[in-house]
Amino acid sequence: MGTLAIRASSFAIQRLMWFRANLLGISLTLVLGVLIPLLVNFWMVSNPFTVLMVLRLIVVGVVLLAAFQFVSTDAPWYVRAVMSVILGQAILNYGFSNMVVGAGGAKVTVAELSVFLGLLFLLPKTISVLRKIPAFWVCLVAMSVPIAVHLYGDMQRHGMSAVRDILSVVDLIYFMGGLAVTVYGLSQGKWVSWRNRLLTLWIVMGVVYGLLSPISPYIRALSPGFQSYQQTVPVLGHMLTAAFNSAVAVAAWFALPHLFPQRAWLKYPFVVLLMLNALITVAVSQSRNYYAIFLALPLVLAYFGYRKAFVSTMVGVVLLVAGLGVVEVFGIKIPGRINEVTLSAMIDRAMTLSGKHGDEAGAHGVNQRLDWWMSSLGKWSASPETILFGVGYGQALTNFFSPGGDYGEGVAVREPHNSAVSSLSRGGLVYFCLWAYIVLIPFFAAARGAKRTPGSESDNGHYRGVATWSVILMGMYLLTSLSEPIFETPSIASMYYFVAGMALVEFMVVTGKLKVPLQPQAQRRRV
Repeated sequence: MGTLAIRASSFAIQRLMWFRANLLGISLTLVLGVLIPLLVNFWMVSNPFTVLMVLRLIVVGVVLLAAFQFVSTDAPWYVRAVMSVILGQAILNYGFSNMVVGAGGAKVTVAELSVFLGLLFLLPKTISVLRKIPAFWVCLVAMSVPIAVHLYGDMQRHGMSAVRDILSVVDLIYFMGGLAVTVYGLSQGKWVSWRNRLLTLWIVMGVVYGLLSPISPYIRALSPGFQSYQQTVPVLGHMLTAAFNSAVAVAAWFALPHLFPQRAWLKYPFVVLLMLNALITVAVSQSRNYYAIFLALPLVLAYFGYRKAFVSTMVGVVLLVAGLGVVEVFGIKIPGRINEVTLSAMIDRAMTLSGKHGDEAGAHGVNQRLDWWMSSLGKWSASPETILFGVGYGQALTNFFSPGGDYGEGVAVREPHNSAVSSLSRGGLVYFCLWAYIVLIPFFAAARGAKRTPGSESDNGHYRGVATWSVILMGMYLLTSLSEPIFETPSIASMYYFVAGMALVEFMVVTGKLKVPLQPQAQRRRV
């Protein structure tokens, strides 16, 4: 009996000592495993809207952190701030451009704020070189004139609508960002590696994200959103740039092969994904512009010397047509942007370019655009003052409302779906000439570089391939801007302006028109 008592007391003492030794672990288990889950559950049930707000911020934080961490890991934060915004705009497009901080009328987009902060640190480090680039000064004047002439008066008349519309002018900071980041990277001797990493991420992530196009409505339904000018915009699920990304990915496969994995077990599966992405995004988008882009892509690549690409891309076009024929024959139901994806639907959509044939909605859209252009130009030509300086910002250039809005009230179509007409109407001849210089000079510079630069493909950091890729990207945006508000849409305009700035600096450096001296620390690394 006494032995049992001793054993019992000894066991009790051992358990007590174990409990004391593990008190911290037991306490943490109870707190983290029981108490906190109970409190979180109570909070979620009693405060659902707050929970949604927190989840939204978490998603946004993850997106921003991922973009910032992935792009050019050895670059300073102000370079990564600019380049990560371009990556975010390229992949998440409309959803990324509507991510805002602030409240009420004091909101600012995360994208433009990041680029502004980056330029505050970049411009002092690069101004000695940038001042030798005429386009830099043209950009400064183009940004200043509409703000000085219109902004104050238009805000008095139209309120925040004026601020919203003048963002198409503010977006020229992306061009300045492209100039500054390229010059700074060259001065540090790291630009080629930074550029290659950005383009690789852009292409790979664009292809993967574009494959989600068929389920994009479900992604938007589940995604957190931000309150924009007229409606709440989901962060995830917009495919505004998906077909563009698929086109530049195909172009990069031939012009920039060094960006892609060279091992067979990675290379060939990726090219299958690349072609599948192109077929999906073009078919689902049901856009006349995309049809034209993909038909022109083989010819453009062949023109710049990539003749092998002609046969390969033409095979892709044939596969697209054959695939749509199979879908129609077997009655496979695939929802598109406008109607079901079939070969007949694609042909009908293409025929609407005449404004008389094809599906009724598409033909009506062509004629409607002509009405919008004439209406906008009529406002612009109303007086000598508007001819020189435009009608300003804040008033809608059309009287059309598209379906949408948080309460089904419709969303005003503020621009006439032609960026040249918009720039001329809002800013007049003065702004239009400045804007056209910024848009067209880099395009023609890159085209000259891609066509006339001698040497092998790997010379000057694969310059010829990058120039070709840049021309294709800028060319398809210029083509689309004739019937869509490309330069009034920040998520697309940002990509054009950044690549334009990059292409212009590289052309001037390669042709000897601009010297970018290496900084002392870069010279030491090279030695």
